[in-house]
Amino acid sequence: MRIRLLPVWLLVALALGASLIVALPGASYAYQDREHTLTGASLQHPAGTDELGRDRLVRVSAALLLSLAGALAASALTTAAAAAIGALAAFAPRGVAWLVMLVCDAFLALPWLFLLMMVRSALPLQASPAHSAAITFLVLAALGWPACARAVYSGGLGLKRSDWIMQARASGLRGAQLIRQVLPNLRPLLLPQFLVCVPAFVIAEANLGALGLGIGEPLPSWGGMLLELDNSALLFRTQWVYFPVALLILVLLLLEAIPVEA
Repeated sequence: MRIRLLPVWLLVALALGASLIVALPGASYAYQDREHTLTGASLQHPAGTDELGRDRLVRVSAALLLSLAGALAASALTTAAAAAIGALAAFAPRGVAWLVMLVCDAFLALPWLFLLMMVRSALPLQASPAHSAAITFLVLAALGWPACARAVYSGGLGLKRSDWIMQARASGLRGAQLIRQVLPNLRPLLLPQFLVCVPAFVIAEANLGALGLGIGEPLPSWGGMLLELDNSALLFRTQWVYFPVALLILVLLLLEAIPVEA
């Protein structure tokens, strides 16, 4: 069991390390040291600086914390919404269930990244960095529920035909009372959906940021730092440009390796 939980502990260690780096005295993801732009590793800047002289290690650490926190919060919101919608559809009249599943299928038929871009571009893009981060992850949560809701709906239909549900109906449980009894039994289904959403939302935030639709500057984000890879001149001046990419890949691999039973 300890070996299976190794990805969780590694992620916790990364988050704690990033928290310590961001909390160091004088650490700032927005401070620009114009005398040391695009420098390599040094005692003052262990991972070098970007083209504006900002400490790359501090910015990557802040982006890691922001991405994980936002993805976890968005995954919790979208899983809760999917659980409520899927369970309601499973125990609702057939016409209501058909309409809810039709909406789910309509969402699933559209390319998710295109839908994200369309919705995010329709929202304010000139908001403050904190507001842009909140909007980005709220959009992810608002558009990520259909696949999970359909899975919950299928699981709810299976429970609906079970003997104990029939006994609960015979005891007089109806509507919300019945759904409150069903939701704990859907937990084995909701946990995998939650764990699937977290890396998906991390990647989605990075994609939106790379397209200029994500978190605003000077708040660091994966997408904003990935934009540096478009500048071939930067790639020749410092190899630390690849550091955010390497860390992002590591985080995604660890997220994918988390066992469902964790």
